[in-house]
Amino acid sequence: MLSQFTFKNYKCFKDETILDMQAVTITELEDTIIKDKKDGERFIPVASIYGPNGSGKSTVLEAIWHLTSKIMFPIVMFENTEDKENITQNNTMPFMLDDISKDEPTEFHIIFRYNDTEFNYYISFLENKILNESLYKINIGEKKESEIFYRGENEIKNGSLLKSVSKTEISSKMPYLSFLKINYNISIINEVIEWFGKCDYSHYGKSFEERHFFFPKDNKGKELIISVLNEMDIDINDIEIKKDDKDKIEDIITIRNRGSEKYPLSFFDESSGTIKVITLLPKVLDSIVHGKLMIIDELDAKLHPKLLRYIINLFKNPEINKFGAQLIFTSHDLTIMKNDLFRRDEIWFTAKNKNDVSELYSLIELRDEKGELIRKNSRFDKQYLEGRYGADPYFRSIIDWEVLLDE
Repeated sequence: MLSQFTFKNYKCFKDETILDMQAVTITELEDTIIKDKKDGERFIPVASIYGPNGSGKSTVLEAIWHLTSKIMFPIVMFENTEDKENITQNNTMPFMLDDISKDEPTEFHIIFRYNDTEFNYYISFLENKILNESLYKINIGEKKESEIFYRGENEIKNGSLLKSVSKTEISSKMPYLSFLKINYNISIINEVIEWFGKCDYSHYGKSFEERHFFFPKDNKGKELIISVLNEMDIDINDIEIKKDDKDKIEDIITIRNRGSEKYPLSFFDESSGTIKVITLLPKVLDSIVHGKLMIIDELDAKLHPKLLRYIINLFKNPEINKFGAQLIFTSHDLTIMKNDLFRRDEIWFTAKNKNDVSELYSLIELRDEKGELIRKNSRFDKQYLEGRYGADPYFRSIIDWEVLLDE
C-alpha cells in the first residue's frame, strides 16, 4: 500500500508537494478504509484529483510513474522483458519558470508497505545525475527503523542487510536500488522492486492505451470479466482472444448470442466506451486481486458516470478489495464528486498560484468562510463549481467569454 508520496521541483511543481494516502481521523465512509491488521494503521483506497486543464493533475501521476520508471528501466532492459514497451527512460525535468529551480535537484520520496514491512525510499536528481539516494525499512508493528543503504555523491554506505555487497563504482545515472536488483539476489531488495513492478500506470487520453491489450490467461479470469461486463449492462456472452505467432494478443472478439445464433464483433468495431471498459477492466481486477497500486490519467474519458462509479466502488468495497489495492486517478467528471462516494481526504485538487506554480491540496485541508472545515455532508460538486475550493474549473471565465462574444 502507498502511504505517502512527496516530490519537489518537478515540471510545474516547484515546492514540496505531498499526496498522502493515510486516512485522516474523520467519521464518513469508515467502512471503506483499508486497515492494516498488523498495527491498525488506516489508508484510503482511492484518491481522485480534480482541477482545470494545465493545473498539474496529470503531473502528479507522472511524478509517481517517473520515479517508478527510473527504478525499473535498467532492470527491464537488463532482463530484456516485454515490459520495456511500458517502461521508458525520460529525462527528469525541473520547474523551468524561474532562474533558480532549473539548477536545483528534483526530489522524490515515497513511503509504502509491502508484505510485513514499511519502506522509506528517497532519491534526488540534477540533470539526471543522482545526488542522493536512501532506503530504510521498519517492520510493521515495531518502532526501530533500519537503514538498508545511503548513497551520497561520493559515497555509498550499506546497512547490515547488505553486508554481502562489495564496494564498486556505479553510474551516477543508475539508481543504486536498480543496481542491487540486477547484480544481487537480496530478499529485501527484491521486495522493494516487486512493489514498484506491480504499479500500473494508464493514460486514457492516449489512444495507445485502448490498443494495449491485457487479458487473463485462464478461463476463470475471463468468466469474471464477462460477469462484470454484464453487471455493467454490456451484453457480451463470450470473449475470444486472437494471438499472433509470438503468442501476443492482436485482437479481441466479443460474442453476443441472439437465440441460437452467435454474432462475433472485433474489439476495434465496438463503441469507444466498450473498448475502454474491455481494456481497463482486466487491469482493474488484476490490481484488486494482487493488491496493486493503479494510477489512471483521465479515468472518466469515454466512461458513463455509472461505470465510473462502479469501478471506484470495486476499490472501496473491502469485501472485494481484500489485499489493499489502491486507485489514484484524475478526472473532470463532477457527477461522482459526491459525499456518498468519497471521503473528504479522498478528493484532491490542483491549481496554479499567482507565480504559475502548481499546488496540490486535499478537500479535508480546506475551510469555509467561517474558518471551519468543509462539512462531510456538503455538496462537493456544487461548491467546486462555485469556485469555493480554489481549483476554479473555468465556469466564471466562460461567462466572461459570452459577454465578449455579444459585444
